[in-house]
Amino acid sequence: MEVPLFAFVDETGNTGHNIFDDNQPDFFTAALITRGNFDTLRGARVTAIASGLGQTSLHAKDLGVHRLESVSRDILQLLVASRATFFVSRVEKKYLLVTKMFDSIFDSGENAAMSWHHYNVRMLRLILTFKLSSLIEDQTARDFWKCILEPKEEKARAGLVKVCDALLANIDLLPDEKSRTVLGDALVWARVHPESIQIHVDRKTARHGHFPNLVAFSNLLYGLEGHSKRLKRPVARITHDQQSEFEKTLKSFHELLSSASGDEINWAGEIHSLQAVKGSTFETMEDNFSAGIQIADVVLWLYSQYHRGKALPDGCAAILNFVFANGWESDFSFSGVNASLEPAYHAEMAVALSDDALAANRALLAQYEEARQSSMAQYEVDKAPPFLRSFALPASSREGE
Repeated sequence: MEVPLFAFVDETGNTGHNIFDDNQPDFFTAALITRGNFDTLRGARVTAIASGLGQTSLHAKDLGVHRLESVSRDILQLLVASRATFFVSRVEKKYLLVTKMFDSIFDSGENAAMSWHHYNVRMLRLILTFKLSSLIEDQTARDFWKCILEPKEEKARAGLVKVCDALLANIDLLPDEKSRTVLGDALVWARVHPESIQIHVDRKTARHGHFPNLVAFSNLLYGLEGHSKRLKRPVARITHDQQSEFEKTLKSFHELLSSASGDEINWAGEIHSLQAVKGSTFETMEDNFSAGIQIADVVLWLYSQYHRGKALPDGCAAILNFVFANGWESDFSFSGVNASLEPAYHAEMAVALSDDALAANRALLAQYEEARQSSMAQYEVDKAPPFLRSFALPASSREGE
């Protein structure tokens, strides 16, 4: 019988509602993933390593780099013997806020002035998200964050109007006319029709979904799903470091994704499935009682030091090199997304189109513009947001051709 996967997760950089803490601009997550229960199989060895340092458990921040270096060989040997794999994640809070703003205001299913392709085609969405960031001043960012967390709908809508006004005041900072038109038209429409923009959510759990740790947790679950498929082994259990504020929300997210339909959807050339880690269980545990979480803590601390530009001694660097060689990284930041975007789309954007291809694309763009104008006009009649109407996409958009 195949041995299932167990994941042990730790996190750092949680500032709760205050994502504007200059001292913690990033949220970091690390997960140790093993075949079989690491706590049962290797817990005694981790306790022995900690005991050699005069500790009952391993906590990298308390140990510091020098004492951690003294046991780095023991830890590395343990990881190799366990055939461990890893998930490490960075969520840059400023980038998270910009993506939330773009998704909130410029969703073509809610904002009739936003063309379908500018929101749903990933390359265009990311380019416009980066451009939007140049319009956001510090106070605008704070006003928007307050807006999406506002429990009263009327106040949330008023806050949205204020944010749109502030962004429009800076629209001329954009260097190209097309971006000024695309973002400007959508901002004007959202300011006039805030009732169509789903900026407000009733449930506290849903509002928690805006926070960096929930974004990182969702990335982890989907990463585990892919890892599980590659190894053809199910995920049995996810053990997360115990915490109070978001524990209920983490459990809800796990339940939602693990029980979601496994059906795949082809949308704008991308394959999507909501389901992740079906059949797994989720638990939280105090780190002192989980050797796996303690190892995740060590990996997390080294990973965060690396991203802060701190020099690591040879033994600690060897652990981190093993992590990168035997895991995957999710860098949800301006630099991380740009690094993945540029090589993925550079070749496609550099290709010269034939006359026939140019004509076909212009016809398609005209079709999208006609649909946009029709949607805006129809809203004035029925006050129904675009997602409530049927919209027949061209076959090339549906199939990613």
